[in-house]
Amino acid sequence: KQWYQRRVRDQNIELDTLTGMEHAHVPFVVLLLKCLDVWKADHGGEMPRNYREKVEFKKLITGLRRKPEEENFTEACNMVNKCVAPSTNPLSDLFSDPMATPTRASSAFWLTVAGIKQFHTVRGVLPISGVLGDMTADTEGYIALQALYRDKAESDAREVAGYVEGMTTSLGVPGVAWEMVRRVSKNCRFLRVIRTSPIETELTTDDGDDDDDSLVTVLPLMAVTRVFEREHKRHPGNSDERLNEDEGIVSGMLCAALAGATGTPKRLTLRQAALVKDFVRFGGTEIPSVAAFSGGVAAHECIKVITGQYVPVDNCLVYSGACQRTQVFKI
Repeated sequence: KQWYQRRVRDQNIELDTLTGMEHAHVPFVVLLLKCLDVWKADHGGEMPRNYREKVEFKKLITGLRRKPEEENFTEACNMVNKCVAPSTNPLSDLFSDPMATPTRASSAFWLTVAGIKQFHTVRGVLPISGVLGDMTADTEGYIALQALYRDKAESDAREVAGYVEGMTTSLGVPGVAWEMVRRVSKNCRFLRVIRTSPIETELTTDDGDDDDDSLVTVLPLMAVTRVFEREHKRHPGNSDERLNEDEGIVSGMLCAALAGATGTPKRLTLRQAALVKDFVRFGGTEIPSVAAFSGGVAAHECIKVITGQYVPVDNCLVYSGACQRTQVFKI
């Protein structure tokens, strides 16, 4: 980034004057920027754009290496495809969301998103996180580099906070807490908004044809099984004497539910009929391995919601213990 390029140039690091130890511990980001300056000077200010040019760029990096065991040069070459590329905006969908336009009804989160959007409009990049990964460097150099990134992240967050403050003042609404702005700015590259739907919509989910690979039929079948349990005070198939009777009742309920949801008469496909048979046959038995898997998934999702971190399942996950497979449906 331009801010870091300026700091590297200001420090005027000359690789030729460094000792062997210092040369082997120059952070790979410095090596990339040094070589990028040379490349741009020879290519009209353009960065390496394709595979062939990036191969040539890697040769430029390795040409500065003094010894084969200098791992920082290997790190620089490995990071070329990731770092030497035009900046992208992973939040384009979020920025185009109607909620990203600030109003008096906007929540603190969406006001902060609007501030980050304004930052991107002005700077052309997103605020940096300030997190520095592992790399080959001496302690002094790494700490200095870490402080540089941390200070820049703080500066970016302060700028976002300024935009947010301007919005809240013009709208006449309470301001957004600094900690909220700082945290969202730091983690903005991982922001996702997931809008779920009511559980009742599972009855309108239709698999269309007889697809043996799809688990979507499980959704309406589970719904009618719950209706059966409420009406009969038991799970279908809880005794061998009632298997055939319960299978017929559940099949009829599933046909009626699908017909009511879609508005057209429905006949069960072979896949649906087989699932009804399996549902009734297992009689509500809880298999330990399936219960353990389901509990683990539920625990993970709860942690995501409580901590506000990571991306939750969007929005219905079906697990088949018979074929050891999961599918996610947006219903």
